[in-house]
Amino acid sequence: MKNVILIAALAITTLLANAQNKIANPAPKGIMVYLGVKIPNGVKVNSIKIERKSDKENYKRLVEVKAPVADSDFKAKAKDYKKYFPDYTFPSDSMLSAMWVRAVKYGLVDSLGYWGLHPAVRMALGMMYYDLEANEQTVYTYKVSLQGNTNEENTSDAVSYPYHPVYEAPYLYQYEKLKEGLYIKWASVGNNAPDGFKVYRYADTKTPEEVTGTHTKYTTKDTTFYYVLDKNVTAGKVYQYSLVGVDKFGNTSYGSNPIIINLTDFSTVFFPALKADGEKDRLGVNLKWRISDIRNVASVHIFRSEDFINGFEEIAATRAADSTYTDEKISPNKIYYYYLQVKDKTGTQTKNSAKFFDYGFDNKKPLTPIVNGAVALTNGIMLDVTLTDVNIAGYRVYRSENGSSDFTVVADLVPAPKDSMHSFYYDTVNLNGKTFYNYYVQSENTSHLVSDKSNTVQTRPNIPVQAPAPTGFTFYYQDSAINLFWKDMKNDDWTVAGYKLYKKEITAKDFQLIFGKDSVYPGTRFTDYNYTAGKAYDYEVQTVDIFGNVSTMRAMAMVQVPAQQVVTPAGITAFNLPDGIRIEWGAPIMDGLKGYKLYRYQRGNDAELIANINAGTNFYLDKTAKAGQLYFYTLTAVDNSNNESAETDEVGVRH
Repeated sequence: MKNVILIAALAITTLLANAQNKIANPAPKGIMVYLGVKIPNGVKVNSIKIERKSDKENYKRLVEVKAPVADSDFKAKAKDYKKYFPDYTFPSDSMLSAMWVRAVKYGLVDSLGYWGLHPAVRMALGMMYYDLEANEQTVYTYKVSLQGNTNEENTSDAVSYPYHPVYEAPYLYQYEKLKEGLYIKWASVGNNAPDGFKVYRYADTKTPEEVTGTHTKYTTKDTTFYYVLDKNVTAGKVYQYSLVGVDKFGNTSYGSNPIIINLTDFSTVFFPALKADGEKDRLGVNLKWRISDIRNVASVHIFRSEDFINGFEEIAATRAADSTYTDEKISPNKIYYYYLQVKDKTGTQTKNSAKFFDYGFDNKKPLTPIVNGAVALTNGIMLDVTLTDVNIAGYRVYRSENGSSDFTVVADLVPAPKDSMHSFYYDTVNLNGKTFYNYYVQSENTSHLVSDKSNTVQTRPNIPVQAPAPTGFTFYYQDSAINLFWKDMKNDDWTVAGYKLYKKEITAKDFQLIFGKDSVYPGTRFTDYNYTAGKAYDYEVQTVDIFGNVSTMRAMAMVQVPAQQVVTPAGITAFNLPDGIRIEWGAPIMDGLKGYKLYRYQRGNDAELIANINAGTNFYLDKTAKAGQLYFYTLTAVDNSNNESAETDEVGVRH
């Protein structure tokens, strides 16, 4: 039990250290989100908002967490959340109460002591969030925002679940049938060992059962040992075991290569340790064993088969004192099953070991493949690949877009042809006729060694594309010019090269290109000075892309150019003279001025035209005004087409 508590304590400590560097972490049922060190109870921060986005949607509010308001609520939540961490020891009620007091006072998880590292405690305080609504195989990114007198915000790396960590491969170190059960010990060499482990047993059925007996894990130098005691075994049966690594969040690795243990007459087994390893530097399987007592042993005989049950043949014999043998007569990447047989010195008794197995690798890196070319097709791209080595299992195809160095795998693994070194790969998935695609390949041999990258090729598929129709076409007439504007479609589509601009009088039948037939206008505004006052014009703009395609739709606008305006005279004044009222004004600056019209009225009466005045005159004497009467005057200008300007401001005077 002490060992279990120690493992749990180490896992809690490592969990916090890892989470502080990584906001989102995959867990068995979803994504675990670390929310920092400030407790959302109003002391340091009021609440913590969590947003989530996937590769298919933008950020959406997921939840806003707050700490409980009472000690009882905190305890209830912590006890509920511990169900997600069954392997972790849990603090007592008194410890939880002490943590609650410090949380209320300081508002920091650092103040809670050792048990404040427990993930169930942190979840209860709003310091961790278990996203159980996350979909499997979906990539998520999380944004954590502290609410209150702070603008602190953090964004996680992309993460998805389920996640299966990879650890150093364990091998059977020894096993022994004891009175209390079957003792099994694995070992792995390296610095990448799991935080915990589980052991599964296969017996009469194909469904594995977890071994729930005593588990112990310890490390000496660079070797980690895993010990389990299986109390539920029966003498005379054959069992198969697999070890599964477990990380600090409960994620499980894929099971190790199974070991097979034969308990028939287990008390007289001569081989407490068996191991088979593929050679690292050459093609072969290295067998190692240990015999409990060699005093009466004459020889050790090695049997091999490609089938676990049948077909075993003796391939070698060694002396009793030998403990290793290398089998070099193998094919790469093929599993071989072995068992050992000892003969006593009388030659009348034999004992067989349990069966064990492994396979050998072809340890030479494959020669680099060659991509002979990329051919554009109407529905995709064809790669012409030459594989330059033997024992090739297949090749991976990597692709990027528009010269990017960010390549991703689009085919894993294309099988190598059986009778040829030549292969064709057709890429037809998620391609766009506007995109240039870059490709390279890497071959992999049957021993899973990968070649260097091939040469890179680039092409664009012959998938029909259209230039996007221009939008936002607007206009205005100002300062004697027609000004046209439209949206820059290059912001939406990088392939847009420019535009074609068309114009016609509204009464004309056909549009004419403003620029040459083969010209592409690069801008998004145009000022047209070529027009006739008083006429209306239709304009259309059409997008052209870098491939020469033009948009099927055109943006349209109609502009009415106003006729020339008659300018209103300026500075009208009126003076009372003995013989009448004199009205004076300033001449307007314009072409085609014919003259003026002078209007007069009295309050309550309509204005009446009292004089038509030639253009060369800038005053008029109204002799018809009556003494003692108040009159008001306005003046307009008239052009040669008898168009009349707006009236001047009125001017009043009493005669």
